[in-house]
Amino acid sequence: MLYSDMHVHTLSSPDAELPAAELSRAGESLGVGRIGFVAHLDMHPDDFCFGGFHEQNYMDELSRASENTCVKVLRGIEIGEPHIYMEQASACFTKEKYDFLTGALHWIGKDLILNEKPFQTEDPLELVERYYRENLLIAASGQVNILAHLGIFRRGMARAGLSTDIHEIQLFPELLKQLFTAMIDTGTALEVNTAGLRRPERTTYPSGEVISMYRATGGERITLGSDTHLREHAFFGLKEGIDIIHSCHFNEYGVFNQGDYLPSPLQM
Repeated sequence: MLYSDMHVHTLSSPDAELPAAELSRAGESLGVGRIGFVAHLDMHPDDFCFGGFHEQNYMDELSRASENTCVKVLRGIEIGEPHIYMEQASACFTKEKYDFLTGALHWIGKDLILNEKPFQTEDPLELVERYYRENLLIAASGQVNILAHLGIFRRGMARAGLSTDIHEIQLFPELLKQLFTAMIDTGTALEVNTAGLRRPERTTYPSGEVISMYRATGGERITLGSDTHLREHAFFGLKEGIDIIHSCHFNEYGVFNQGDYLPSPLQM
């Protein structure tokens, strides 16, 4: 089986440690045939990665990753809060150089959703609802190809000592329907991010029931990503991610190449 991993960070992200060339070699040895590399491009002034993106260095790194390997290298960026910062972010990169843009929500105002503090000082369910409303704005903008790690607020909840076993589709059914309808209308793919499988919450972002609702709403575009940052987490959970996608009634998953969504059959 050849996997496609559409969320892999390299040295070009301040919070990642491996060069793209090393990741390409590691991916090839693990049966990863296509890697979607993403560099953090964050314009929120409080973000750790703010000011850390340098396009030419990133392009050079990805060019080296394409040498002496059979892995297909796909060039991407993960833009934080694109519905707010796309104009500022666009000044930092040349869109034509990339195969895809990934949009990610890490911040709601001054709150970093990955941390425990917001869930200790605010009503957790109100915060989750705000999180989904912000993602609806990202999807409706149509500015990105992939919506990343939907449901990653569970990381902050777990750090706050709260149960992450909440059911968004029961709490906010109409809001999620609006979100998925916006994604379908704009051609935005849903990412199944496996990073949560190695964290205390032990789930993909989003959870299987949310993926199933996306499918039932008519969603067809879906990608798989490990959210690799560190050597010990490289390409983690891809097989389990494939199994979850299949259990949610998908027969295909895909990648973006030069802006086009290319589906491939799920190989079980």
